[in-house]
Amino acid sequence: MKKELDGTKRCKHCQTEIPVGAKVCPNCRKKQGMGCLPKILIAVAVVVILAVIGSSMGSDDSTEVSVENNADTSGTQTEAQAEAPKSEKIKYEKCSVDDMMELLNKNAAKASKTYKDKHLEVTGVLNNIDSDLSYIDLVNEDEFAIIGVQCYIQNEEQEDQVLELEIGDTVTVRGTCTDVGEVMGYSLDIEEIK
Repeated sequence: MKKELDGTKRCKHCQTEIPVGAKVCPNCRKKQGMGCLPKILIAVAVVVILAVIGSSMGSDDSTEVSVENNADTSGTQTEAQAEAPKSEKIKYEKCSVDDMMELLNKNAAKASKTYKDKHLEVTGVLNNIDSDLSYIDLVNEDEFAIIGVQCYIQNEEQEDQVLELEIGDTVTVRGTCTDVGEVMGYSLDIEEIK
């Protein structure tokens, strides 16, 4: 807008010269309105306020998690535990390494569909304890078995439990099956050693 004299502006409707602070044109009696910038700022403020309210309402539900079956006392949680609602207990499907390996040898795709991403309670014979305490291997009763379930240790409490075990012990672990393959067998993140 062009100012013709100091302290004046032109009416947006009739182009008559009016005082800068005038909200209504004295000539045509039409409101001068706010301009685009204040309207945009108000719209942005409303969107931000709605986003803050929405995120605070959504975060209330996501902070409640299930830790009832978690042997980890360090306060960390597995991804599967963080996704479980507080009122829902994790149900572990009981299975043996024998059953798992038999299905893997018959049909690897079916074994993957049956066990991958599931909460399992697996019982097998301890075949290997990693020297770095990263994992333990459970195999079936076959003395010549070389692949089975590779169980990954998640915390110091589990490390302490593994230090008390010996090769050949029958061990039961609870956890989530993370991978299934014909060559390497099964991978499982340990949640509890029984």
